[in-house]
Parts: sequence; C-alpha cells; structure tokens
Amino acid sequence: MKHLGTQMLATERLTLRRFTAEDAESMFYNWSGDPEVTKYLTWEPQESVETTAAFLEKWEKEYERDETYRWAIELNDIEQPIGAIEVASIQEKTNSMEIDFRVGKEYWHHGYTSEALAEVLRFLMGEVGAGRVWAKYDVQNSNAGKVMEKCGMQREGILKRAGWNNTGIVDLGISAKVVSAAVMTEDPEPEEEISNHVTKVMGEDGKLRNVISDETMEYVGILAKLELSPEEAEAAKKDMADMLDYIDQLNELDTTGIEPMSHVFPVNNVFREDVVTNGDGSEATLANAPVKKDGGFKVPKTIGD
Repeated sequence: MKHLGTQMLATERLTLRRFTAEDAESMFYNWSGDPEVTKYLTWEPQESVETTAAFLEKWEKEYERDETYRWAIELNDIEQPIGAIEVASIQEKTNSMEIDFRVGKEYWHHGYTSEALAEVLRFLMGEVGAGRVWAKYDVQNSNAGKVMEKCGMQREGILKRAGWNNTGIVDLGISAKVVSAAVMTEDPEPEEEISNHVTKVMGEDGKLRNVISDETMEYVGILAKLELSPEEAEAAKKDMADMLDYIDQLNELDTTGIEPMSHVFPVNNVFREDVVTNGDGSEATLANAPVKKDGGFKVPKTIGD
C-alpha cells in the first residue's frame, strides 16, 4: 500500500477533513457526549467539551503519520462535523484495513454515513491500494450493517459473543469489500481495468450513482478505435453512468421464480420427432430407371473407350 495520510475528500454534501481543536464543541454535542450514539461503541460518552478537546489534541499529533486515516465528516450546509470515520487497524501483509464510523443521531437516516463511507472506500482502495477494507459491528446495530451493504461491503459472517461494547458481550457481524485478485495484478483484464475506474457517489436523492473516470472513457475510446472530442467524451461518460445506474436498479429486483412474459422471437419448437417408415423407397425410385444394376442406376459412359 502507498500510505497518503488523511487527505481532504469531498462529496456532494460532505467534506471529509482532518479534525482540529476547534471541533471540540461540535464533536461533543453532536455525538461524543451522547449515550445513544456511543451505545454500541467501546468507550463511554465523554463527560465534557474539555474531555473531547483532550482527545482532539492527541489526534492532531497522530496526523503526522502517513498511516493515520481519521476524518471529520463535515456537513457543508452547517460547516461543522457531524461524525467521524477512521481506519482502526492496518495489516500490511494482507493489504487490509479495518474501518470504523459514527454519526450524530440528529443526522441519522439522511444517507450521510453511506455517502462518507463510499468516498473513503474509493480513496483507500483506489488511491492507497488497500485490497480489503472490512468492519465489525454489533449485530443488534443493524443500521450499521445496512450502511456497509449499501456501499458494496458484503457480510462475511457472525462471530458469536466475540465483542464487547457499552451494552455488554455481543455477537459481531463482519462485512468487507475486497478487490479481486485480477485487479491487483500489474496487467489487469480490460473489464477489470474499467471497473477499477468506476466509482459511486451519493446523489441528491440519497442513492449511490456511478461515475465514470476520464481514464476509463479514454480506455474505452482506444478499445473502440474512436477519437472522441471533449464534448463527445462527456456525453459518453454520462450515457455509460446512466446505463450502469439502470443495471444496478435491475439487480435490486428479486425475480426468483418469475418466468419471462415475452420473448424477442416466438418460442416455438422447430424440431420434430423422426418418422420411421418401412424401407428407404429405393424400389419405387428404381422402377422408372432405364437401366439398373445391383439395386442402383446404371449410368452410360460419357467417354468412349
């Protein structure tokens, strides 16, 4: 992995940035001092703004290390942090990162958490080079699992009585997003090369949208032997993104047991069973032959001796 540290990231509604000492009051009142937000965390609600400020002082020093990834989730409309998202642990040998996040309860169910998580996943896997980003969560906190699933993290299983938080001993769900082995190679296949440059961002309607990178559009142009003007490339990027969005919608439909209502061509069996008859009809055929020999036609010579 190529560690880049906590870089500023931006989405449609959020700015993901480093924490500063000035964030103490917003952090305390938005989530760190709220027992409802810290219910499924391993640390107690902080007692005061001063306690939060002490945490931030420590965090600011940790930003000196490129291996530190901790973002304040700032809502652009109010220009203050409403939550946090961070890398809790790093395994260099497996290119693996564990991620953690939390958002103030006033901002739940608005899509802010999944919007932040989707952007951080893009950064960690697309720029830092993480091959696996995973997270653990209390299975009673089902909303956390839904956020991960929305961002493409797949649930891998449950560890029974393997965790502890402010509610006691709990079962832990494990979810992860993994880069395929082919994408991690130096010479990926064309399809994988393209998928590695397609990211998702949160739209105004709270749904994830596909975004095609300039590199992908250039690569598609090379494959199709097309020379696109900047205007044509932008139009093609939008068309490709719209198609992928529509495919995502179709993939969400449960079509189990549903037969197609129509077909492009009529569904008819053009084959028939073999009809067996007696004989091959050779006798009737040879009946009109002018000359026959040994059950076949005798053809006169066309070239003389």
